[in-house]
Amino acid sequence: MTSLEPGIAMPGEGIPLSRLAPYVKGLRKFFIKDFELINPEAALPDGDRPLVFIAAHGPLYAPTPMLLLLGEYFIDHGLSDKVVGIYPHPMLMRFPGMKALFSRLGTPTRVYDLEGLVARLKDGRINITGTGPEGMYCHLSWTDYVGPFDNAGMIAAAVLADADICLLAHQGGDAWNLRLNLPFGWTVPLTRGLRGINVPIGPVRRVERMVVSCERYSPGVSRKELEKADGRERRLLITLEVEKIRHRLNSMTDELVAGR
Repeated sequence: MTSLEPGIAMPGEGIPLSRLAPYVKGLRKFFIKDFELINPEAALPDGDRPLVFIAAHGPLYAPTPMLLLLGEYFIDHGLSDKVVGIYPHPMLMRFPGMKALFSRLGTPTRVYDLEGLVARLKDGRINITGTGPEGMYCHLSWTDYVGPFDNAGMIAAAVLADADICLLAHQGGDAWNLRLNLPFGWTVPLTRGLRGINVPIGPVRRVERMVVSCERYSPGVSRKELEKADGRERRLLITLEVEKIRHRLNSMTDELVAGR
């Protein structure tokens, strides 16, 4: 199948940025008082090559201001014709009305399988996509800002599609969340650092300052290696990438916290 014309997307398979442009700038100004983008050039696609974002998630609403900033940055750099689609956790699609809502917001609701996403990245039906792989773990508070990943499918898709990968770390959006942690720095045993829960409170106030750091990432495994691997070996290779990416995202977050 050949690529669609620029700025065209099938329903449920992403959304052209041009359709979001009227809202992005207004919402950004309304919700974010001050912001800084660090190394934003790394977030720009290289020509027609597909681009996949792997983002630090943190609490539920924490990445939302980051999406507004990146959307505005893309529009300001002439990328309104790009078809984008950011993936929330598939469990959210099970709630009544949520699939239709997310589809209107650009989520590729018809493409929640690895093969389908790889095909669309390769043929240009989706140009830019991404996710926060912590998934439902974002509702839990961890010793590390970036908790365990509950799904590595986006990382596998990026490698199999020969897509560029950009890591995103952020600080500031936690203003829309309340953390309830155990006292005295305690953690739950045998949980990799679980220390409490995140309670989303939503955009009840403006984000005083949102900082986003962008960094290109080169995986240690190639498409050919992943294609040749059997199921067990593929899981091992992706697990190694998961640990490297999570470590780097936590390091990027620590750098942002230290610089604030």
